[in-house]
Amino acid sequence: MRDIVKKRSWVRRKMMLVILITTMLLVVGCGQQDAGESNTLRVGYFPNITHAAAIVGVEQGIFQEELGSTLVQTQVFPNGSLLMDAIVTGQIDIGYAGPEPIINRYLQGADVVVLGGAASGGNVVVASRDSGVRNVAELASKVVATPALGCTHDIELRALMAEEGLHMENSGGNVAHRTQKPALMINLMEQGELDAVSVSEPWASLMEEKIGAKVIVEWDEMPWDGKLPSALLVASKQFVEEHPEIVRKLLKAHLASIEQINKNPKEAVKVVNTHISNLTKSKLSSAVIEKSLQRTRITHQVDPKVLNELVSKAAKLGFFEKTDVDGLVDTTILDEVARNK
Repeated sequence: MRDIVKKRSWVRRKMMLVILITTMLLVVGCGQQDAGESNTLRVGYFPNITHAAAIVGVEQGIFQEELGSTLVQTQVFPNGSLLMDAIVTGQIDIGYAGPEPIINRYLQGADVVVLGGAASGGNVVVASRDSGVRNVAELASKVVATPALGCTHDIELRALMAEEGLHMENSGGNVAHRTQKPALMINLMEQGELDAVSVSEPWASLMEEKIGAKVIVEWDEMPWDGKLPSALLVASKQFVEEHPEIVRKLLKAHLASIEQINKNPKEAVKVVNTHISNLTKSKLSSAVIEKSLQRTRITHQVDPKVLNELVSKAAKLGFFEKTDVDGLVDTTILDEVARNK
């Protein structure tokens, strides 16, 4: 009887040892997967023309084809602040956003990096048909809107107004400011609740076509003559360090998407139109998309000097206390991918 008990005890110890070893192997295996390649790449972007590289990359399967077995999941955002929140909190891995929200998070201490450009230009100032506004100087005592407080459009508009001696009410001036989603700006302008807005394409061209709005500052008349990046590709440094091969593949797909757009603009018009229409439930005409692309430069190029100047301008407007953005832009991987195409 005693021998039987001993034998059962030995069997139990052996089983526990096997379970312990198996558990340790599973833990180690999971750790190796986390440090290696991910099974999913989460990409964020806006339904804007300035994000055409993302839209074409998704719609035409360029991203997924290049990423292979890594599943590409997408999430659409209404503005850069929310997209950067998602990157900082790990809800997405890589995203397309304007420079200001990226810079803002970086100066707040977020460990993010700009991997390359996606577009420049594409931002304009539009006045409603009945506002009587023909130029920036006539915005005095009017109501204006931007997608978010302190976003790139907001900074550009405030910079233009400052040149005319105008300021928002919250800065001691007489121009009322509202934040509003671009898709809702059209009805508000038509109802007379907004006199002018600073937006990205295709919203400006849509406003021209749908409600007879007028562009009072063209894309190449905006600050930095349209050379300011309107969309950048950004990621957390941790993701780039842990998944360099996935990042490399995404950047290769990003370049392929840009090349596709510039080589076949008519096809790009159809692709972007369908995608934005499906997302916003608003059908856009080909004329709107074509005009939008004419106001936008789809390019991977990004000039750190221009971004530094944006930071200085934003600091003067009271949006930034710090101005050191050295290390924010790192196009090393993108440049390498571009050379090896």
